Amino acid sequence: MAQQGQPHMQMQQMQYLQPMPSPQQHEQPQVPQHVQQQFQPMQPQHQITDQGQQQQPQLQQPQPSPTPQLPNGPPPPPQDRLYNTWDALREDVKSFAKSQGYAIVIVSSLNRDAEGQYRRYNLCCAKGGKNYTSHSKGLRNTRSAKTGCPMRMKAIQEKAWPYNDKWHVVVQCAEHNHEPFTGGPGANAPAQFRKIEADGMRWLMIMHREAQCNLRQLTIGIRISFGDKYQYVKKSDVRNMLAKIKREEERKAAADAASQGLPSGAAYTLIPQAHLPPPPMPQPVERMPALPAEMQVPDPDMESDDDGDEL
Repeated sequence: MAQQGQPHMQMQQMQYLQPMPSPQQHEQPQVPQHVQQQFQPMQPQHQITDQGQQQQPQLQQPQPSPTPQLPNGPPPPPQDRLYNTWDALREDVKSFAKSQGYAIVIVSSLNRDAEGQYRRYNLCCAKGGKNYTSHSKGLRNTRSAKTGCPMRMKAIQEKAWPYNDKWHVVVQCAEHNHEPFTGGPGANAPAQFRKIEADGMRWLMIMHREAQCNLRQLTIGIRISFGDKYQYVKKSDVRNMLAKIKREEERKAAADAASQGLPSGAAYTLIPQAHLPPPPMPQPVERMPALPAEMQVPDPDMESDDDGDEL
């Protein structure tokens, strides 16, 4: 019995004396082939063609375009000029801005005097303000010309020296965020450059009524007659101006008719008394001789229509 148990104890001792396997000697678990292909590391896109040279990747990530900056944009109106009236300042500022490729509009008016006249106007570029999003379902493709231009200024009438109750311009922001209008072929001119004033309205009224010109002839004629002032006027502007003149005349005629006691919807108006023709001169009229007594009959207008038969 002792000899049979001795080999068994020797085998157990040999197992305990064997060195423990290191972690690196553990067998790696087998991974399926489709899983190995899924988790393979990404290969670089560039390949080495020559010694020390690498081929650049073909696809490059697009970079966002920077916001256009206009450090040398159109200059603001001069601030060293004094004007006697607001109308003179407005015309001068408008012509200066037009020569530089932008338009000026009124934002608000403040500070009324005792006579009710404003003493301050806030002005800005015509492209200032937020874009208007139309929710109309019409057929016309409308879009806003606003770009949020920050250019702002104010026109003030000050009494203190050295202004002496005259108007002047104070520029609050001179930068623009858009290109100036250059007037190239096919360019869409701002609406302020196409506005027809009193002299153009009078010319259109005469040429439309006296010369019987159509829209095309009126548009070409007003561009030639007034030069650069109305060089951007379109046929639609001429059509709208003629319609405006007609509405104003109809409104004035209705007011005159109401003042004279005529109905507001009357199809006629009254000529002023100073323009009425002179009354006709009395003319001698030969009257017919009276009829003899036997030929006279009762006047039917003097008889009654009642026959006496009705109950």
